[in-house]
Amino acid sequence: MFFQEISQLAHISGITAFISILVAFLLAGIILGKAIKEKSRILFEFSFCVVFTISPWFPSGVGYLYFLITGVHLPYEIYIIIGNLFVPLAIIFWLDIYLTAVSPSRRNLILCIYIIFSIIFWIFAFYFLYFSPNAPVEEMLGIIDDPTNPFDIDYKGFVLLYLATSIFTSCATGFHFAAKSLKLEDKEIQWKGRFLLIAFLCFGISAIADSVIPMTEISLVIFRIILILANLFFYIGFILPKWIKKIIFREDKTQTDGI
Repeated sequence: MFFQEISQLAHISGITAFISILVAFLLAGIILGKAIKEKSRILFEFSFCVVFTISPWFPSGVGYLYFLITGVHLPYEIYIIIGNLFVPLAIIFWLDIYLTAVSPSRRNLILCIYIIFSIIFWIFAFYFLYFSPNAPVEEMLGIIDDPTNPFDIDYKGFVLLYLATSIFTSCATGFHFAAKSLKLEDKEIQWKGRFLLIAFLCFGISAIADSVIPMTEISLVIFRIILILANLFFYIGFILPKWIKKIIFREDKTQTDGI
């Protein structure tokens, strides 16, 4: 499926999505470097969470870059695959982190259930993309409503159900994880919990808005900025870099000295 012209909204969508992807990869690279240095499985998994969480925006960012280079658009099948293939991995990695910390006894059971659910999702998507040519594929997987904005897909059917379930699961468990952190006495962990709470809130807002709200140029920029902030706060919440520690603990010390 190719289009000869794209709208101003498509340009903004592609540019902001590509910037969001670049920021996510940069932050994930920093986390991965720290994971390798510290030999931390949790940080290793979380670095991939950051990358795979941004994958629903791959069609916009990668598709736009491909369009700028070639002058044509990626095939519909590629948009669907790159926008959905990595989402299950993001959720599985995150659930492993969450359950290891919060409920180790139920970790294997819940992970198995979600892995089976994800395999069904993959089979469903690939079957209707490549093995069922007579089926109403776009109506079952996703429709590009605006031919001048081919980078944004309105997902349908089981794909929409899976993505909605994934967003709800990640945000609900993320809020719970952050709340647990806030209850601990360790000040550093409490601050990590605050940043993660903001991160999951920003991610939930940006993901839901991108899915259900008709976008204008201004609102699109706003919600993509919120998406970038989500990844930034994910990074801060898990790493708590030294420059952040200096700021927050200097403030804590100042408040203590003033009492």
